[in-house]
Amino acid sequence: MKKTLIILTALFSFTNCFSQEFKNYELKRLESFQLNMKPNELSNSLSYLNLGTILEKDKERRTKKTLGIVFTSLSALTTAFGFMVISGSKNDQEGVGESIGSMFVAMGAIELGVSIPLFISSNKRKNERDRLIKIYKSTDKLN
Repeated sequence: MKKTLIILTALFSFTNCFSQEFKNYELKRLESFQLNMKPNELSNSLSYLNLGTILEKDKERRTKKTLGIVFTSLSALTTAFGFMVISGSKNDQEGVGESIGSMFVAMGAIELGVSIPLFISSNKRKNERDRLIKIYKSTDKLN
């Protein structure tokens, strides 16, 4: 029983091994960066790690940029709704409407404050990715 358990554990651990092949969408993404990829180059572990790092930086950049856009859109909607509630509360319940509206305006400002660092981080990842692409292209010319 112990031998079977050890063999199964070993087999399952090998299923998560590091593969040195890119998926089709990763190859298309790398081609969009105008990288010269030769079949023998892709088998080189150093170039694979460089290309993998480039793909990771690009994925981080896209994720953070998307989140920044979502938070900016939410900020605009929430702030606009808050101002609508404030301007619409002219009856007896002036204090309640204004406080609810000001809460929405404050929430919109907070969402905008969250989106700004996401855009900055996205720009940093883009610069890192471009720097890695430049290094990869310069080492590719040397080979």
